[in-house]
Amino acid sequence: MKLQLTLDHGKYHEMIQTVDMMAGHVDIIEIGFPQIVTFGLTLVKELRERHPNVCLCVDAKVFHGGTGVTSRCFDAGANIVTVLSGAPDPVIAKMVQKAESYGGKIMCDMAASPRKTGKRTAEVDALGVDYVMVPTGYIPEYDYDIDAHQRSWFRPKVRPLDLAGVVKRNLHHAGLAIHTGINETNIRDVLALNPDLILVGRGILDTDNWPMAADRIKMFMAFEG
Repeated sequence: MKLQLTLDHGKYHEMIQTVDMMAGHVDIIEIGFPQIVTFGLTLVKELRERHPNVCLCVDAKVFHGGTGVTSRCFDAGANIVTVLSGAPDPVIAKMVQKAESYGGKIMCDMAASPRKTGKRTAEVDALGVDYVMVPTGYIPEYDYDIDAHQRSWFRPKVRPLDLAGVVKRNLHHAGLAIHTGINETNIRDVLALNPDLILVGRGILDTDNWPMAADRIKMFMAFEG
């Protein structure tokens, strides 16, 4: 079980300073999609030069043209690249193949498939992605249909972690990654699902002491994970 710090906001120099500070306190550092849009892969390249041994996840949210984008991300220094679960199967399959050639990994973001989540999880799992990432529901962003047989107009809100449980039951190859709204107050609920990755952003960055907050979350992971 690993802790991934998600970085979605901040100026260029602030991102550098944050990674300098947190590299030894988390397992993976994610350069979020807003930062990729703002700074491009230049930021990833500089971070790789400064921290050659840090595991970097580039949240590229690939939807099409996966081979070229994936190659550029890995060339810049990424270890993990994300793809949207709504991407066509051939795109995801080619990304997996490309990642293997670099010794990297692909993470599939299930936020793009708010309906029939279980079915799509099984499909992307079979395509060979390394991680399937799912929101917890602590900060609800969607209404999900858990049961594919329900009428389309009936879309109940999912309770926290219900969606992650659906994903977990449909994984045979990929690891489970959980994100959205995770902090010290609800980490035990997340750990109960035994995910492979726990993604935390504000749960660390909204505290007064980022390294201490990350260390405390990792302490929970060590004792209860």
